[in-house]
Amino acid sequence: MSATKPHSDTAPAILRSFWFWAASITAIRIVALIFADGDLGPDEAQYWTWAQDPAFGYFSKPPMIAWLIGATTGLFGDSEWAVRLAAPLLHTGTAAFIYLTAQRLFGGTVAFFSGLGWLTLPGASVSSFLITTDAPLLLFWSGALYVFIRIIKSERASLYEYAALGVLIGLGLLSKYAMLYFPAAAAIAVILSERARNAFLRPQTLLTALIALALFAPNIAWNAANEFQTVAHTAANADWSSSLFKPMPFLGFIAAQFVVFGPILFCGLIAAAFFLLRKPDRTDDRFLLLIFALTPLAIVAAQAFISRAHANWAAAAYPAAIILVSAFLADHGRMILAKASLALHTALAAAFLIGMTNFALIDRIGAGSAVAELRGWRSLTTQVASQSRGFDAILFDDRSMIAEMFYYQRKSNLEIAALDPNNGVHHHYEAFFPFRPDDHKRSLFVSILNSDAHVNYRFNDIRPMGGVLAPIGNDETRDFTLFAISDYYGPPGIQYPD
Repeated sequence: MSATKPHSDTAPAILRSFWFWAASITAIRIVALIFADGDLGPDEAQYWTWAQDPAFGYFSKPPMIAWLIGATTGLFGDSEWAVRLAAPLLHTGTAAFIYLTAQRLFGGTVAFFSGLGWLTLPGASVSSFLITTDAPLLLFWSGALYVFIRIIKSERASLYEYAALGVLIGLGLLSKYAMLYFPAAAAIAVILSERARNAFLRPQTLLTALIALALFAPNIAWNAANEFQTVAHTAANADWSSSLFKPMPFLGFIAAQFVVFGPILFCGLIAAAFFLLRKPDRTDDRFLLLIFALTPLAIVAAQAFISRAHANWAAAAYPAAIILVSAFLADHGRMILAKASLALHTALAAAFLIGMTNFALIDRIGAGSAVAELRGWRSLTTQVASQSRGFDAILFDDRSMIAEMFYYQRKSNLEIAALDPNNGVHHHYEAFFPFRPDDHKRSLFVSILNSDAHVNYRFNDIRPMGGVLAPIGNDETRDFTLFAISDYYGPPGIQYPD
């Protein structure tokens, strides 16, 4: 199908413009960020910490997320909205690449519903409000998909296009290692599609690979210099060391995709996959899109079955998937379903933004636990700081709390450090902000436990100081227990860096 207009001629031209709606949605999301309730989540606060120390790698992620936060906070300050500002902009960029790809392949109607459909996806609505590694990954993935399609569709692709593909893959790898799914999907496309073979089994592809590797090399070097911390953390997340083959996590992951991509669109993806695989036409553009949709989805589904997988781990499947589903519905005269999906997702996106700017409303409908991770941190860190006078340092056994402490007490001169509860390095703060016995002789210890279990075997002097708590919705609180600790006697544990 190749349509050119997303709506009837009677609709005003501006309402037929993807760019108008993209700009409007982005502006609304930025305003919502500025007026949002709630605090930074623990991961967001940790990413902000990374941004204070620009590097080519960090304990659990590649560096792009920190670089983006460094850019937005450098321009607009360290408020929560500035930390998150890149998120809606990146998703708009993703939608633009999706729109351009769909327009090149299928025309205006499919392009309109693909681009606008991306901006209103449930997963994209949430991800546009929180700064995560998915947002830059998806921008560079969708950009790489656009260039990949351009190369295949061109009679004589330029060297610049092959170079651009390498740049986008390299930047994607600096965003999240899930970008590795892209060359995997491209390789499958080359194996199965003659057009892809003709386009990429040529010397120019070496330029793509060299540029991608050159951009990614500094992160590899950082990992090599830091005991491959990010790689080890990624492997630990995969959790292949525990009991394997778990059908329930697999079913839970599949069910979650109906939420992330939306129920109508995910059903459409299943139908499109069934239709295309029943009688595969390897010359069809839809078949290429299916490869780029199914490759990450199948890899992560297998990971879910082997061990576990979060719902967002397969997010890279959906730039290609939304174009494929929009084209499939157009081919079969079912655009009413695309419109229904867009209406449903728009309503959900509006409700989400209203809720994120009014937590009291979320509480009134009994859904306070849905935003619990974004509540109470400013209050808790302020309470802890008020108890810190006279101590050499404040020690924490919880990554979330220490991340929030660094962010919300950033204007203080407090010495903040991580006290590992299990004699090992399991997160950024244990690696780079460890407890130092020689310097932290008398410390305020903030524990996630309601006991001194994490210190009673290595400090002689332990004195309870009560606790701190903050409400997080639905009459629930987040609690930490305080102790004054001194006279450290061991065990010596790991050798911390100076």
